[in-house]
Amino acid sequence: MTNTITVFPYKPFEINDGITLLNFQNIDEFSSLIFRINKLKNGETFYDDTNRIIHFYTNDNDSIEEHLKDISFIGDLGSFNLNASSQMKIILKKIIEDSQIMLNEIEKVNTDLNSVVFDSITRYSLPLTLDMFANYEKLLKSKDIKIDFSNWTNYCDKLMDVISFYSDFTNKKLLIFNNIGRLLNVNQLNEIHTYLKSVDLKLVSLESYPMIFKEKKLNAKVYSIDNDHVRFDY
Repeated sequence: MTNTITVFPYKPFEINDGITLLNFQNIDEFSSLIFRINKLKNGETFYDDTNRIIHFYTNDNDSIEEHLKDISFIGDLGSFNLNASSQMKIILKKIIEDSQIMLNEIEKVNTDLNSVVFDSITRYSLPLTLDMFANYEKLLKSKDIKIDFSNWTNYCDKLMDVISFYSDFTNKKLLIFNNIGRLLNVNQLNEIHTYLKSVDLKLVSLESYPMIFKEKKLNAKVYSIDNDHVRFDY
């Protein structure tokens, strides 16, 4: 499936498997793009966006509709916290949903709960249900559930685990970052590029640096817009 990102006034940028670097050398253009991306991330609508300045296509069969549910707007890798409660909730919920043993235990607890209540208070006949997802945050804090990142030695290690998280626990198809190209060397970018392909995920990093030509050893797709707004595809 071909994904594209449309940024007015440029023709759509085709997003390939693996890594795609989208580099705006003009800092004002880059800043405006990041600003609008963050508005999308926060669920805001572009009421003034009559020219459709930015939108995402993730479905060939319905290319008019934006599929933002397929995208995770991560932004800065350095400040992204894999152990945030929002991420832990996703992990715990996925584990519970995928574990038949745990589902059986939940059903047993529900049965026991009803039995205890009805044996004690016979005038009630309505069944009760225990919601195991109701107090995620309290459970996570009390059990100190977290991802172990003691083996990370660089941002490549962190990015590998971030990709693994979205591959294992979500249905996201596209990850949006800022400035990955400044955190990883060419060999690391190629390693991430290969890994993304193996787990069927796409990654776009929005960049702003004075790149004239693409690094020859880099396998990722690069689009570079210079200060005069001329587009180069590598």
